[in-house]
Amino acid sequence: MTVLAVCGPIGSGFKALSEQCYSLLNKKSTLLIDSSAYNSSELLLSAINDASGDVIVFGADIFLDEKLRSRFDIKVFIELDSDLCLANHLKSADAHNLEEQLNYYLSQIKPLNEKIRLSAKFANLRRPQESANDKLISLLIDEAGKSLSTCPATSSTLPRDMFWKSASQHQQTGSNDKIAAVEGSDSFSLV
Repeated sequence: MTVLAVCGPIGSGFKALSEQCYSLLNKKSTLLIDSSAYNSSELLLSAINDASGDVIVFGADIFLDEKLRSRFDIKVFIELDSDLCLANHLKSADAHNLEEQLNYYLSQIKPLNEKIRLSAKFANLRRPQESANDKLISLLIDEAGKSLSTCPATSSTLPRDMFWKSASQHQQTGSNDKIAAVEGSDSFSLV
């Protein structure tokens, strides 16, 4: 059993990525969990633990809870800046109450998104906002077995520089590598 957790600020594509991964997997042995359907982290943790196969769990704030984080095998963070989060929120809002929705975003969602962005440091993989999902999905999904794979970028059996270079090395060489490390962490960013 592998637990893939996908997180990002409200307005990012964490749900779409999760659903895209799920669509490629064997539905009989994989469970897709929307964390917003659970009233507490304990209930969500219980649902994950009760699963019999692979699990994909997604939600904006799931990396903020240490107990949940410790249960996730692969943690993916979807990057998206504040302006695009606001634009996505307003697109989904009622056009008649635009000012009300803007005030709600600025008072409620934006402060929460700032906390969520800080939780990106716990991610194993980070997808920049302009990247396509296909590169990330190829790391996460074992297409032959239609199951979640153990992410090769987090494997201790592979040479560290096989998949990425540190951010400083990447800038110095101007390399076109597909994965870059986030300096000082076990996190990787697709470039």
